[in-house]
Amino acid sequence: MTVLTAARALAVLACLAGATGASAQTIRPMDYLPLGQGAQWQLQRVAGSGPADLHLEVTDVTVADSGTRYFVEVPGSAGNLGLQLEYATDGSLRLRSVEGDLNQALDGLPLDPSATADVSFMPPVLLGAPTLVPGSASVTTPVDTEFDADLETNIGSVDLDVHTTGTITATWVPAPSPAVTPAGNFSDVVGFGLDASLTFSENTFDTSGNVNLRMDAVLARGVGFVQITVGDTTYALVRAIVNGAPIGDFPQYEDIVAMSFTMPPVIVLNGRALGEASSGDIKLHDARLSQTIYGRGQLDAVLDLPAATGVPVSISGPTKAKGDGTLMVDLEGKTKVGDQKINFHAKQRLDPTSTSLGLKVKVGKTSTVVTIGLVPIVTGAVRISLDGLVDQSAQAGNERKLACNGRLFLGEVEYPIIAREKLKVKKDGTRQRTYNFKPTDKDVMTVHAEATSTSAADFTFSKVKPTVFKHEFKNSKVSGVAAEVVEP
Repeated sequence: MTVLTAARALAVLACLAGATGASAQTIRPMDYLPLGQGAQWQLQRVAGSGPADLHLEVTDVTVADSGTRYFVEVPGSAGNLGLQLEYATDGSLRLRSVEGDLNQALDGLPLDPSATADVSFMPPVLLGAPTLVPGSASVTTPVDTEFDADLETNIGSVDLDVHTTGTITATWVPAPSPAVTPAGNFSDVVGFGLDASLTFSENTFDTSGNVNLRMDAVLARGVGFVQITVGDTTYALVRAIVNGAPIGDFPQYEDIVAMSFTMPPVIVLNGRALGEASSGDIKLHDARLSQTIYGRGQLDAVLDLPAATGVPVSISGPTKAKGDGTLMVDLEGKTKVGDQKINFHAKQRLDPTSTSLGLKVKVGKTSTVVTIGLVPIVTGAVRISLDGLVDQSAQAGNERKLACNGRLFLGEVEYPIIAREKLKVKKDGTRQRTYNFKPTDKDVMTVHAEATSTSAADFTFSKVKPTVFKHEFKNSKVSGVAAEVVEP
């Protein structure tokens, strides 16, 4: 498991683990960590060298016999992290499971981007008693569990039994007050520390991985996350939505914090190549396939030949979605080993059932096709999550410009985006809105949307036109448009 991913996981666990009062008084965890469908927190780095921001969002709520369960998603560049928390019927806060990338939990596995480490804790890890006293509350939960994972490789599917052992210790302490953040100052706060020591192992490939980390966090009553510190990096709250109410810097009118819709399915290849491939004496290692939302593909790998080993390979080109649901891939590049030129070309029309991509390797006058395994995602489900649109206009008036960062999800594959909005307030009070969602690294339109509103309850999209992998889908092809709207 990478240090970054483990740090993100523990940061979330610690912040979610409940809260204590700033003084030694009895408190309830649920008062300091309000969870609910659509709750989200956006924090930014204020010190240290870690990633620039941290986003947490409750994406699913399930009522069970044992209590109410909340799935908290933490998107990030190292892969998405998911945690299932539960407020039990007695009010205690428990961690039931953690979901992440299997290849980051076990070092040395064959690369399979679809393989998931879904670790269920039985019994659940206790993160906070129904009531507790900060400074006098510490609990250690032993972990000894197994989970099954399916690993797709170029030699077929492998069923892994992964064993997880170790301990998770949660400690509640008073915190300095007030906690000062860009979202405001919070006086009723609590400190929480988490120590985790976990070992992952499996016998099929004889791989293992270890996590030994410590982190600290601060939660505020009725708000939740206001500060997270992991390693040398501290994050502070910028804005949040808790129980449908905004906290922090939001615009003066109602606006979206998320939207979703369905379009005709496309084939998503980003991060979906299997890591190893070979043909005869030509071998590829650590093959990684990326695909931008605007349709640029790139394959990076390490090539072994009889004459040389460890040759870096990088080829790129368009990946264009077609109206019939197929994807045209055309990647090419070249390298040189000594005086020998090596050319690479992968040109193939993929359909929704495709599981491989043929890479033509031409060494001198000899050509060989190396088949690279794929685990593509075929989806038409789109979800956009925003950090919170903020007014960028310098002058007063009935036309405003707003912007923020966000994430666009094609199924489970995440792309960072920039959201820009033009807001016009008509004389009758109606708000007309035009949204443009674009990739952060290129000025190419991804989704154009138009909406009108008079309140959060009266918010309607009149047009949604996505352009994905160089294919524009008409508004008539888009259905099921839904918005999550917050009012100031």
